[in-house]
Amino acid sequence: MGKSAILIFVLTVLFAGVQAQDSIPTQLPPKDLTHRIWMGAHAMPGYGQIVNRDYWKLPVLYGGMGSMIYMGVRANKSYHHHLYAYNLASNLSPDKERLKQSMVKERQKRGLYFAAAGAIYVASVVDAVSVYNKGNHSPVAATIFSTLVPGLGQVYNKKYWKVPVIYGGISTFYFIADWNQRGYKRFKTALKCKLDSDDSTVDEFGGVRSETELRYYMDSYRRNRDLAILGLTAVYVLNILDANVDAHLYDWNVDDDLNLKVEPAVVNSEAALTGTSAPVFGLSCKLTF
Repeated sequence: MGKSAILIFVLTVLFAGVQAQDSIPTQLPPKDLTHRIWMGAHAMPGYGQIVNRDYWKLPVLYGGMGSMIYMGVRANKSYHHHLYAYNLASNLSPDKERLKQSMVKERQKRGLYFAAAGAIYVASVVDAVSVYNKGNHSPVAATIFSTLVPGLGQVYNKKYWKVPVIYGGISTFYFIADWNQRGYKRFKTALKCKLDSDDSTVDEFGGVRSETELRYYMDSYRRNRDLAILGLTAVYVLNILDANVDAHLYDWNVDDDLNLKVEPAVVNSEAALTGTSAPVFGLSCKLTF
């Protein structure tokens, strides 16, 4: 009888172990490698498309970036050519204004071509991260999107109403910084004119402002400009944090049924059935949230 009991115990333990092993999932959930996709796409454009096996996108990516960079380099050479001709032209030359307009036009074209190359590059990173997380809402992806383009993470989280708020804050602080920067340059130029010139040359204020006054306004504009830049940076950082938090709470189950139910209940009802204790009547409070 003793040996039989031991044998039954051993078989029971082995059977429980087999059941426990069967209950363990044979395949672990895939690890989120979004950050690697992002870093790889930064190091080598097209890396994310290769990982996602979207090989047909590589010619579009490299063709678009290559053509825009090539056109930008050409526009840069043309800009320097017009700049050299403009500097050589006399102030009395009738071609002076035409050369200036051509120079400005080539400079704008150069900026647009290089900006287009950068936009294609950013779009390739966004595409790689989006395709990799297709069907899975990733907080890492939302953070990356808002880092690359402010507000894009909010669009990814379907919080569209936050996009105007973000760009409103960015635009406001940018306008304040730019306005104070222009004021800072004005008073800085006026102060330099007063310190470096003789009495026959006056600044844009007609020489009525003293050196102390000019320096005071220059420092005030500079301080306000720096504070506006700090505010702009704060909006950008908050945009990233907000996208990350919203992405973590994206699948959070929020039930609109918030109520409190109070009803009579019997305490120790199971013990009362066995006769070991008498039932106790009371109230039950159920909070649903």
